[in-house]
Amino acid sequence: MLPQDQNTDYTAWIAFCVMAVCMSLSFVFVKISLEGFTLEQAAGGRLVIGAVFLLPITYLLGDGLPLKLWFWKWAAILGMVNFVLPIGFTTYGLLSLPSNVVGAMFALIPLITIGLSTVILKIKVSRQKVIGLAIGLTGLLVISEPHRWIGATGGDSALPMLAIFAAAACLATAAILIRVMPKANPISLIGASSLIASVFGIWPFLSVFEGEFTSMRPWLGLLGVSILSTAIAYCIRFFLIRRKGPVFLAPNAYFSIILTNIFGVLLLGDAITTSMKIAFVLIFAGLYLARDRSGYMKQA
Repeated sequence: MLPQDQNTDYTAWIAFCVMAVCMSLSFVFVKISLEGFTLEQAAGGRLVIGAVFLLPITYLLGDGLPLKLWFWKWAAILGMVNFVLPIGFTTYGLLSLPSNVVGAMFALIPLITIGLSTVILKIKVSRQKVIGLAIGLTGLLVISEPHRWIGATGGDSALPMLAIFAAAACLATAAILIRVMPKANPISLIGASSLIASVFGIWPFLSVFEGEFTSMRPWLGLLGVSILSTAIAYCIRFFLIRRKGPVFLAPNAYFSIILTNIFGVLLLGDAITTSMKIAFVLIFAGLYLARDRSGYMKQA
């Protein structure tokens, strides 16, 4: 019999696919929510609604909220690095950048994660995987059509792009933290960290109820990004990092940008461009090369 980490882990791959769909929808959901809410309301609402959704689930499917100092210390750290900072930065970036550009920049997450994993976790990644991820990244640059957002408007895009890069760095760092932290129930820890993060979103979210009631479409976007793309996707992400290691998630950014563009066509009316077709070929080629198991880790 092959060692456990060499067998195909169908549970992990099914969870991976569900997470990829949920996270790819986040860009569409945020765009829709910003049609009726301000930056602060959208980001705050995502934190609060996600926490409200997760809180009862921590008791139904998790271990509740343990009264242990180490648990709440890690919950506070992840609340900032995994929730407050990346959600705030991403929402700010999406105010002015196209969703496919933001998705392309999120492709930096696996490269940053691999770099941190090599230095901190001392894992070894094959040259083939790095080349494959680099080819996939090239495809994502093609899909984002940088000539459209770098140039005359480059100055206006500088801060939003910097914010998206900061969000990507936060999520990559969170992946390493999740791997090195003491063993904990993933649903309980994500619920606790979400609860702490929601403190930063309560005040701006409450302002949603002042004045005229916003139409249903922005609310659907806010509920979608809060429940599917935050609460559910983050629980699965935690589970996969603990089960397979941070590098296992490397292809997620590439799958997600493909799905982001597909959902953009279906839900936002975006056009299918020649750049998208070329990019998809490059991305699939990169994913094929990066399919080896180097960098995977045993369950923690």
